[in-house]
Parts: sequence; structure tokens; C-alpha cells
Amino acid sequence: MNKDIFLARYKKFKIDNKTLDEYIKTVTEYENYINKDIENTNINDIKKYVDYLINTNENTYNNLIHIARYYYYINKQVNYIHMTKYFNSLGVLENIVDRIPLYASQEDHDKLIKNIQLPQFGIESSVLPSYTKDFLDKLNKHLPKSMCNKILAGNNHNIPKSAFDKEKEYYNNSASLEVYLKERHKRKVAELTRYYENNLIWFEQMITKEAIEYVKGNQEILSGIIKDDKLYITKIPYEISNYLNEDDEKMKRYYACHCSFVRENILTEKEDIPKQWCYCSAGFAKYPFEIILEQELDVKLLKTPLNGDFICRFEIDLSNTNYKK
Repeated sequence: MNKDIFLARYKKFKIDNKTLDEYIKTVTEYENYINKDIENTNINDIKKYVDYLINTNENTYNNLIHIARYYYYINKQVNYIHMTKYFNSLGVLENIVDRIPLYASQEDHDKLIKNIQLPQFGIESSVLPSYTKDFLDKLNKHLPKSMCNKILAGNNHNIPKSAFDKEKEYYNNSASLEVYLKERHKRKVAELTRYYENNLIWFEQMITKEAIEYVKGNQEILSGIIKDDKLYITKIPYEISNYLNEDDEKMKRYYACHCSFVRENILTEKEDIPKQWCYCSAGFAKYPFEIILEQELDVKLLKTPLNGDFICRFEIDLSNTNYKK
């Protein structure tokens, strides 16, 4: 590895030298195991190493995140995007379990804890649907469906409230929520354009001109539209370039889906996972607006690729919200 590149990029974290050496070591240990420079590694090398970490109980966030970042720094985009899939599922089921006492009893929580088997960090996404099916079956066995939906619809990726400070400021300075949403959409289109022009990875994907035009044509994507005190949101497809160029219906649904816990099941159809699972994604969609409006919001799942649709779409109820009109 090129330590100079690593150190130059890590300056922004303001980390002491001893800790930096430990972080660099996680990359060099990967190189030693694979027996090649990280610059020459591929996805099969990543999978092999992650399997090794799982088998040795060393599959921690810290043992993988610095490898992923280094791939980003040296512009190995395919490798970086592959590694983001491991982090997308990290802690999600655990956070859902932690939400159970918010709506049910501690006794219900304790019963579920005894019966639920959570997946190890880093396991292949093809294995995750079986864990998802088991988890959802046991959740529904102990609790009413409406309660399960609320439990699922949380901030399950542990995004800090501070991440939306700027958006809250934009909203507070806007004439209305409707105006804010229009301005937000313009900002997001401009953001995608910057990533496209600089050939950068936007979250887990590369942006194309076609992707920008697709988002530009639908304000629900990366923003929202209000109608009759309801806020409608459509998620941007996970692999948008492939999505826009795909004619096969099953593959189009696969490219649309963001969720590591179920997307492989769209292809294999091994598990009968109800669309209810996508209330987890609904929670992700509504969370920024809960921060902006400073209250919990009710959300309804409208469409999901898990149920045969080509988009994820949600309806957030604003009827009991004092939003700016």
C-alpha cells in the first residue's frame, strides 16, 4: 500500500500516530494474507479475507473499514462498492431489536432475544434473506403486525441527528415545506451532477447523465412531494445505471432494491419474505423529516421491489404535524 496516500487522506480525522499505525496495520495484514499488494486485489480476494476474519472471530468494523476507504482513495471503485455491502447491514437487526421496548414490553423483547439468531458481520448477502425471514417470522409471532411495522420503521442505521443539521436550517429558512422540498431536490440534482463530473462514487454507485435526468424528472426522488397532508417519497434505485438500462423485470427489481437483507432473494426467491420487511426502508426514508419537523412520523409502505414493483415508494402522514404551509 501507499502509506502516503493513506496518511494524507486521514489527516482530516485528526488521529494520533499510534492509532494511525494500527489502522495501516489492518490494511497490511490484508495484503499479507492475500499475498499481494492491495492495489492488485480483486473482489474474490476481499471475499476470501472476510471469510478468514469471520472464521477467526476478527470480523470487526475496524478490521474492514480502513481497507474499504483505501480502495476509495486509490479509485478502485468496484472493490470499494463491493465492500459497502458489508457495512449496509451492520447493526440493523440489532437496532430493530433495541426498538422493541419502545412499543412492546420488556418481556416481549426478552422472548425474542432468546429465539433470534443474528447474522455475523461480513457474511455473504446471499445468506442474509434466511436470517431476515426467520427474524420477521419471530417478530410477527410475538407482536401484532401494526406494532411490528412501527418497530421496523426506525433509524436502524444509527444515523446521527447532526447529519441533518444543514437540512433543518434550509427548512427553517424556507417559506414552506413545499418550497423546501423543491429547493432540496434542486440541491440533490446539483450534488449528483458534481459527482458525475468528478467521476466520484455517490454512496454505493457511479452516477451517469441518464441517472441525473431520471432524478431530475421526479421530485419524489431524494426529496418529496406533498399532497393532502401526505408526503410522498420514492427511493433512488440502488444500482441506477443498471436499472435504467435493464429490460428484464426481475433484474430491474433487483437493481432497484437497496436492502442487503432481501435483495438477493429477488433473484433466488428461496425465502417467502413479506413486503412488511420494507418498513425498515420506510424508517430510513422518514427519519430526515422527523429531525427536520422534530417529531415522530407515521409512514405507509406503498411500493417495493420485494412485492413485484420497480420502485420503493412511501407515504408519510403530516396531518398531525405543524409543518410550514
